[in-house]
Amino acid sequence: MFKFDFDIDDIANDDELAAVLLPASSSSNEPAATTPSEQNNLQPFTELSLSTLLDALPHVISYSPILISLSTSPSTDKRTLALARRDLYDARFQLIAEGADETNQDKDDAKSTALEFIQAPSDLVPGVYEGGLKTWECSLDLVNYLEGAGKVGEWWTGKGVLELGCGTAVPSLYILRELFSRPSPAAGYPESQIHLQDYNSSVIELLTLPNITLAWYTSPAAQPYLSTLPPSDEDEEQGQDMNITPELKSAFLNSLKEHNVTLRFSSGAWEFFNPQQTYNVVLTSETIYRTESLPAIIKALSSASGDGLDTLAERKLSIQESEAGKKEEGYICLVAAKVLYFGVGGGVAEFVDSVESGSAGRKGTIECVWERKEGVGRRILSVKWD
Repeated sequence: MFKFDFDIDDIANDDELAAVLLPASSSSNEPAATTPSEQNNLQPFTELSLSTLLDALPHVISYSPILISLSTSPSTDKRTLALARRDLYDARFQLIAEGADETNQDKDDAKSTALEFIQAPSDLVPGVYEGGLKTWECSLDLVNYLEGAGKVGEWWTGKGVLELGCGTAVPSLYILRELFSRPSPAAGYPESQIHLQDYNSSVIELLTLPNITLAWYTSPAAQPYLSTLPPSDEDEEQGQDMNITPELKSAFLNSLKEHNVTLRFSSGAWEFFNPQQTYNVVLTSETIYRTESLPAIIKALSSASGDGLDTLAERKLSIQESEAGKKEEGYICLVAAKVLYFGVGGGVAEFVDSVESGSAGRKGTIECVWERKEGVGRRILSVKWD
C-alpha cells in the first residue's frame, strides 16, 4: 500500500483529509476488466430503502460545517458555502455502541469493517472498502463548479441526479440544499430524484443518509419543525447535535413529499450497477484512481446518462448562461478527479484515453470544463457519450 500526503487547503484543520492512502496495483497502464474470481468477491448491487436507513439512525448525530470556497473565475472574489456533515468520530461511537468492535458470531460484518476503516480512515482496499468515509477534494470542486455555472435554486427542479461513489455525498448535499430552499408552491413541483450510490452499504447508513438528513435540517424547509424545539445555545462553528426523534423523521419525510423530492440509495460494485433509468445529471468524484476499475465505472456512467447532449450541456461545458427560454433537456455527465494518482496508474489521462478510444466500453468525447493546476492537479471532465 502507498501513502500520499496531499496538501489540502480547501478545508482548514480537517484531520479526515490529512492523507490519501491508495493500494498498489499492476504496473500496466492498460485498463483491465475485473476477473471472474475477483467479481465473486465484489459486493452485489443492492437497493437500500429510505425507511430502513432512517430506522438505523442513532438517537443523536453530531455534525460540523464543511466550508467550500466558491469562485466563478480567478478574478472573482471568493465566497464560502457551508454544508453540514456528520462528524466521523460520531459514526465511530455509534459503531462501538452497537457492538461492532466485539468478537462474536452475531456481529454485523459490514459495520465491523466500517469501524476498522474509521479507526484507520486513510485505508482503502479494493473490493472491501472504497474510501467512502472520507470527504475527497474533488467532490468540493464539483460543488464549486455547479454553483459557478449557475446551477442553483429551481434549476434542479424536475431533474434526475445520480451520484456514483457518493461517500459523504457533498455534491448531492449541495443540490438538496437548493431543492429544500425553494418556496412551497401552491401547485406543487415536478418530481426531482436524487440517486446516491456507494460501494459500501455501511457508508450510506453511517454517513450518506445522515448527511442527507442534515441537508434538510439546516435548510429553510426544516424551519417549521425547528420552530417547535427549544432554542439551542450551541456554537455553529464548533459543531452541533441533531436529535433523531420520530417527529424529526416525520417532518423530514413530509418535506420530501412537499418538495416532491425522491431519494434512492444503492450499494455494490459498479460491475453490477443497474440504474434502471437514465438521469439528467450524472456526477462522480475521485473514482478513476485505478485503471482496473475503468471498464466498470465507464459502463455505469454511460448506462445512466441520457441519449443525447443538447443545449443544456453545451451551455454547461462553457459555463455560460444563455438567455432564458432555451429548451433544457438531455444530460450532463461530470467526472471530477486528480490528474494523477501516484503509484496506482489511474488518473485523468487514462480515463480520457479509455473513453475516447472505446477500449474500456462505450466510446465518448471529453472536454475539461474546470482545472486547478496548483499542487496535485485536479480537473472536472464533461463526457458526451456516442
